[in-house]
Amino acid sequence: MKNQESKEEETQALEDALSPIVNKLIDKNYETSKDKIASQMAPLIGSAIREQIKSQKDDVVDALYPVMGNMISKYVTQSLEDLLDKINTQIQNGLSMRALKRKITAKIKGVSETELLLSEMTSSYIQSVLLIHKETGLVLAHIENQTLNEPEMLASMMTAIRSFVNDWVEQSGSYQELGEIDYGGNKIIIEASGYSYLAVIVQGGAYKTTYDAIRVCLENIVLHHGDAIREFNGDLSVLDQEALKKEMLPLLALQDQEQLPQKKQPIHPLLYLILVSMLGFGGYSYYKHYQAQQLQKRLQNLLYTTPQLTLYRLTPHIEGEQVVLDGEVPAQYYKDLAQKIVKKQLKTSTLQNNIVVVQSFTDPQQISSYIAYLLQGFAMQEGVHLHYIYNYPILTLEGSVWNPSQKEKILKKLVEIKGVQKVYDKIVIAPPLPITTLYFSKGKRSLSTEAQAKLIRFTKKLMRFNIKGKLFITIYSDTLGSKKANALLSQHRAKAIKDFLLSKVRVHNPLSVEIKLSPPKGINPKKQPAKARCATIALTKEDKI
Repeated sequence: MKNQESKEEETQALEDALSPIVNKLIDKNYETSKDKIASQMAPLIGSAIREQIKSQKDDVVDALYPVMGNMISKYVTQSLEDLLDKINTQIQNGLSMRALKRKITAKIKGVSETELLLSEMTSSYIQSVLLIHKETGLVLAHIENQTLNEPEMLASMMTAIRSFVNDWVEQSGSYQELGEIDYGGNKIIIEASGYSYLAVIVQGGAYKTTYDAIRVCLENIVLHHGDAIREFNGDLSVLDQEALKKEMLPLLALQDQEQLPQKKQPIHPLLYLILVSMLGFGGYSYYKHYQAQQLQKRLQNLLYTTPQLTLYRLTPHIEGEQVVLDGEVPAQYYKDLAQKIVKKQLKTSTLQNNIVVVQSFTDPQQISSYIAYLLQGFAMQEGVHLHYIYNYPILTLEGSVWNPSQKEKILKKLVEIKGVQKVYDKIVIAPPLPITTLYFSKGKRSLSTEAQAKLIRFTKKLMRFNIKGKLFITIYSDTLGSKKANALLSQHRAKAIKDFLLSKVRVHNPLSVEIKLSPPKGINPKKQPAKARCATIALTKEDKI
């Protein structure tokens, strides 16, 4: 008994002696190793809280209520204040185009403007999209609207949470994937496939179109990159990062809103009337604008192609029901000519002639340019081929025209130019040398319909240019028959041509006929018999053609 008491006394004395030293060591160790102690105690604290919740849930709730209740109350109050601020901002901008559009949309959908405004306030916004490998938890691809710190850490956390939840659910005998995780006002939507899954961080509410878009995105990734993901061994370089991001990119542009139910309301007949009126007014305005443009183009073309006005930049434009002419000319004659040309084209529009008459050109270089532009205008007429030499104040003209009236008209306009005192005329009258070729069928002596049409066109050109010279008719043969038969057939063909020219089209030119029992030069009668049986009518003999 005494030994036991002495042992207890020794123990007590030892404790009293060591207690200050141990406490001092503990305090010193705590100061120098806070982080290590915290990491060692963290698992114990978590386990202790879970045991406390299991055994004394009410005590934990009572202990946390003063803090959590106040926190929740503040969060709800702040959320409502933010929503009210957004609504007040929208109301204050009541006269904006966006507000007007919202009013019209509300009427069309048959809902109140308040419901539509609340729908806009609760729209979703996708912050980040991560494609994560199931087995390793590595981020295969990542795109974002808002910077996400340490996406690899989030991927590891998501993989751990999925594994924990899925393992827990499997204990119930059924297999289900974790669909989403809510935190604060945001959520992480998870869409999984065989070897990977998408983690989409959404701010605000997420609606059906959001889930559908995520599902379609993952389907496209599996369709185009499924084999590469299945064979993934941890080396990211084997994956086409740009292609994966391109598949995920449409999610960042998604701005989803809750679809409000549309109430079916009968459309007021007045709306139809307004719509028809607007369409009618728009169509009429477009028609008037189109008509004005066509008239302006037509007038511009007429002014430019008139030889006397080609040099001057005259501009017609339409102002309502009025045509306005602007530009500068050297004489009143040109102003009156432009007005006369434009007035012929107007039916209902009025004309305002603002063309200014300036002093005539006196600079030799300007006079030479004016002559060049004037001759360029005349060159648009058929058969006019002229060039000039201008040594102030003498003008020399060379070239050809088809008839004397053309020559007279050109000289008259050039003589009127101030700065041109004398004109040397070296213009020759060179009418065209029309020629036509007629073809005959084998053994035929009469003219075909096509041949008659050619002769009519030929004689019209003779009359147009007043050509009085002799016409040379040459008859050719294909040499396929006897010479006697070919000669007789050629005589009949020549007579048919002469009779048509004299009796049908009544030409007054002398006629000369030459029969050749051979084909034209360069024609092989055996290979080209149809071209060998022909006749030519020209103003020169065959050997000069």
